[in-house]
Amino acid sequence: MLDLKLLKQAVVLARHRNFARAAEALHLTQPALSRSIAGLEAAVGAKLFNRTKQGVEPTAFGELLLARGGALLDDARELERSIALMRGLDIGELRVGAGAYPSELSVGKAVGRLMMRHPKLRVEVTTTDLRTLMGDLLAGKLDLAVVEVSLAKDEPRLATEQLPEHPAPFYCRAGHPLCSESAPSLERIMEFPFVGARLPPRVAQSFLQLAKVGAIDPDSGDYLPPVKTDTLQTARDVVMASDAVSAAPLSLIARDIQSGRLMALKLRAAWLCTSYGFVYRRDRLLSPAAEAFIAEMRAVEAELTSDERRLSEIVGPAFTLSEAQRR
Repeated sequence: MLDLKLLKQAVVLARHRNFARAAEALHLTQPALSRSIAGLEAAVGAKLFNRTKQGVEPTAFGELLLARGGALLDDARELERSIALMRGLDIGELRVGAGAYPSELSVGKAVGRLMMRHPKLRVEVTTTDLRTLMGDLLAGKLDLAVVEVSLAKDEPRLATEQLPEHPAPFYCRAGHPLCSESAPSLERIMEFPFVGARLPPRVAQSFLQLAKVGAIDPDSGDYLPPVKTDTLQTARDVVMASDAVSAAPLSLIARDIQSGRLMALKLRAAWLCTSYGFVYRRDRLLSPAAEAFIAEMRAVEAELTSDERRLSEIVGPAFTLSEAQRR
């Protein structure tokens, strides 16, 4: 019988091709790892690795064991996950990926409410490049992601649920030259540096054609602003300290608008809004923790929608991009 613990150590050794580096990755001493590999070779009855001056190389037996052993380890992880699902929320865990907009709008609040209800739950939230999140989701490293749903439209292995859209008006600091203009056009707004996160292909061409600034990423099709940031908070800080302009849902800049530090411009573009939602694998059962998180997210998003209606009344009437062009 193969010991899965020893098998995992062999897989790590094969990945690093070096006993010292593999032992460090496994938090073992090098002699302990050597004894483990020797024990596995004794159990198999064959040599699994050749030691060379450059490191270690799997033998033919080693290649066979590692190829089949990787699948065994994957199956073991899935079994552990299924058992954890049955245990429920008290000792479960949740791994969520989040794009820039949902991360700052609703994911943090939803996780906070979830932890108030289930304080023993372990939660890991990852915020990184959207395509990295999609890859991690497909690889089983995440339970679900809250990202731009259009990225999953051509992937049959993924299911999606759209969350409410949030319009993203342009904004600038108080005292900005645009504040004295009642109805600045998009061309006028774009005379100033635009700062923000990359935008998905869904809006990329529209933004570039009308704004005539920035660029399209040739690999992803995303719109790259002239001043690109990874977080919306950074974009806000840049706007506060310069004549740069940005765009964000009102709920993210409401306090600064109400305090008079920022000003939301009247121009609105219908396509400049969020379009994120839940994305998860069709072939994996959502855990009780994931279902509970989804429920909290729906509640938070409903509150955001209500708040944005109220904030729109405070900011005052706006005009659409088509109306601005007629002016």
